[in-house]
Amino acid sequence: MQLFSKKQILEKTKKFLLEKNKAKVIEILGATGSGKTNFSIFLANWVKKNFDKNCEIISVDSRQVYKNINISSAKIKKKEMQNIPHHGINICSPEKNFSVYDFQHYAFSVIEKILQKNNIPILCGGTMLWLDAVSENYLFDKNKEKKSQKKLSPKYDFFKIGIHWSRKILYERINKRAVEQFKNGLIEETEKNLKKYKITKTALTSFGYLEIQKYLEKKITYEEALATNQKRNRNYAKRQLTWWRGRDDIFWLSGEDI
Repeated sequence: MQLFSKKQILEKTKKFLLEKNKAKVIEILGATGSGKTNFSIFLANWVKKNFDKNCEIISVDSRQVYKNINISSAKIKKKEMQNIPHHGINICSPEKNFSVYDFQHYAFSVIEKILQKNNIPILCGGTMLWLDAVSENYLFDKNKEKKSQKKLSPKYDFFKIGIHWSRKILYERINKRAVEQFKNGLIEETEKNLKKYKITKTALTSFGYLEIQKYLEKKITYEEALATNQKRNRNYAKRQLTWWRGRDDIFWLSGEDI
């Protein structure tokens, strides 16, 4: 894998934006805990400063679409948005299913609205199939979840930036974030949402609520719940990195340079 510095990535971004091709979309991807959100804010401000064009960010996260799933999904806070419009956040009840098919149609609709304002859409997230569903324009079969082997021509030109850390440092970042989430209200968020919603077991696992539910029921200790949460997120990061391995359409930014 070839890694690029921030300076190199910005030069490539500049070249991409100056090309007179069809409508342009920037995509920021990476494993959970890699720093995608902060970099998306930086890049949006950089584009505004250098091109006098506004960016709007579309979260591509299968957990952030749900209302009140805030701490476990590392959802951006309003003050952190720096007045940059954000989409794909808090659009669905945790009791409902929001599929990749649903997201693809939602994202295409939002991208069109952003482009009509002459703004630049930035897709930012780590839900792998959701990202590819948009950038590669997959067709889906009737169950709305499983993509077919057929793709339509891409609707837009995509410039894909991946944030890369060494596995050791990435896992350290993930473990540290989990500790902070536990200290800053993840247990309380879990307890509140378990009382408020009928959440499926699959969603419980995705949110990280399953291990906390067991802790609340005194089936495991606090330390066991934390360790399980950390391991689950590390395993997810491993799956993400496997998904993107060998891709030649992603420019990888060294995490240590962001």
